[in-house]
Amino acid sequence: MIETTRKHWLSMGMLLLLPLAGATYWQGKTAADGWMMDMTHKAGFVLSNLSIEGNARTPRNQILAQLDIDTGMPILAVNLGVIQNRIEALPWVKAASVKRVFPGDIKIEITEREPFAIWQLNQSHFLIDSEGVIILEHGLSVFSGLPLLVGKGAPDAAPQLFSMLAGQSVLGKYVRTAVRVGERRWDLLFANGIRLKLPADEDLNYNSNDAWLRFSRLEANHSLLAREVNVIDVRLHDQLVMRLTPRGKKLIDGKQLAA
Repeated sequence: MIETTRKHWLSMGMLLLLPLAGATYWQGKTAADGWMMDMTHKAGFVLSNLSIEGNARTPRNQILAQLDIDTGMPILAVNLGVIQNRIEALPWVKAASVKRVFPGDIKIEITEREPFAIWQLNQSHFLIDSEGVIILEHGLSVFSGLPLLVGKGAPDAAPQLFSMLAGQSVLGKYVRTAVRVGERRWDLLFANGIRLKLPADEDLNYNSNDAWLRFSRLEANHSLLAREVNVIDVRLHDQLVMRLTPRGKKLIDGKQLAA
């Protein structure tokens, strides 16, 4: 009974001292650290449970390998910042939250990246998210249905591209490949093979977003993607250039290409 009461008051006292203990620990005061770790251990503030949430694509054992902690260690000895940084270095992890829940729990909440496109650079392929961040380099066959980005600088320009396409989502969903040209502009390839040439992204007077909006209006009014063309060029704000397919050239004298 005396021992139980002693532990109770020791635990209560430690709860009051925890903020001070944390500050003392992280300031690197070795002697005080050792005393405080010993006191927290005696009071029962030791790691007894670890919970991990949000890891749909990141295996639990891969996360555990980053932690370097053991059940029974003083909970104040768990370096939350180090654990967070290690977990966020994992391929699928976008962000991680690591918290102590006294007396003995560590709670990890993970936000994972969503696969959005495949980036091709020369002969190499990478899985990227909507922010253009590389997730994986191998085992990409399961993601073969995602849009393809091609060329140097494509991931850096991808967020702006994805935002632009989402603005006209009905039309944007038919884009299968986006080719980065000269790290300045995009060529978009639709599911039917037609290539749309857009102007440079940074042009203040007429940029890629302006051209995309213009093309969406033309498509709505004239069904350009249903025509016998293989290239539609909207790089100039006052011109529309279309290259005919071989069949389209044969039909040039007919009414099939009439507006």
